[in-house]
Amino acid sequence: MKRIFSIFIIASLLVLILSGCTVLPASEETGVGPKEYAEMREAEKLKKENEGLKTTIEDLNTELEKIKKDYLKLSKNKDSLDSKLSDAEAKLDILENDGVPKFISEETDKNSIMAYLNNNKKVLDKSLRGIEIIDNSAYDKVLFYTTGYGESFNQIFIWETGKEKPELIDNASFSKKGNISAIDEKFLLIDTGNNEEYKILDIENNLVVNTFYSVQNVFLLPDTSTFIIQKPETNLFELYDFISLKEQEIDLDQKSRFTSFKRDDASGDLIFEGYYNDENEVSYLFKATVKIDTLKEKYDVLTLNQSLELKDDGTEEQEKSMVESKPEEEVNDGASTDENSETGKAEETEGNLQ
Repeated sequence: MKRIFSIFIIASLLVLILSGCTVLPASEETGVGPKEYAEMREAEKLKKENEGLKTTIEDLNTELEKIKKDYLKLSKNKDSLDSKLSDAEAKLDILENDGVPKFISEETDKNSIMAYLNNNKKVLDKSLRGIEIIDNSAYDKVLFYTTGYGESFNQIFIWETGKEKPELIDNASFSKKGNISAIDEKFLLIDTGNNEEYKILDIENNLVVNTFYSVQNVFLLPDTSTFIIQKPETNLFELYDFISLKEQEIDLDQKSRFTSFKRDDASGDLIFEGYYNDENEVSYLFKATVKIDTLKEKYDVLTLNQSLELKDDGTEEQEKSMVESKPEEEVNDGASTDENSETGKAEETEGNLQ
């Protein structure tokens, strides 16, 4: 019994000693020890964490790209909204402005200018104000006028291609009762509707070059620069060349009694008419018929192109004469002392048309 107890004690001691010094054998599956295995597990854990971080970074980059795209889209929308707001404010100004409105366009070719004006015209269609484009294909510019603005009611503008803004033409305005008409696409005749006043607008030079007056509506002799007018001072009929400013009284028998004229649609002739009441209160109708070609021939009426050529030649001759008349040293220096020029009075031609 004592022996068995001793063996039990020894066995217990061996178990205690061996349990404190136990070393696990290498894994049969991996062939590595516990320390190496723990390091591998830690490495795998770090690897998984890195992969997770990489995925997170990729997701963040994707989200960042999406945010950038959204920002650019919002920025474009903002620019678009700002542009639309600016355009709306400009249209509102055109609609509400009591004075002459302001026009501006970044697109400056002829078609874009026309589109811009037509777009603004739509805003005004239902109001008392408006924009009217004047047909003209001779020049690379757009002619138009505004209606319902300012004291003059109608104001003419010329918008040249390549420019962001049109030019308001000084003195090129007319009232509600007035109107405009083209002269060979080079000029505009402006009936101002005020006090029998007419104006000539030079389209090429963007300038009102002439103002004249007539009691009744003027008549332009075809293909010429000459109008038939009725002078307010005398009520007599005259031929008036708006290029040379030459005036010639039309010689008619009993000319002081003619008060109106018209063109006969059938024959194309000009018919001057007037009335006379005698002492017995009998009314007489006076009528004179004149062929246009006869009128042109009798008074040496020039065509429009001839008048323009003579004007250009006269300007060149005048400039040449002024240069030749200067002392040599003044010519060389480019100085000018002649500030006055004489204008010769046009010689009037009178005769009997009959």
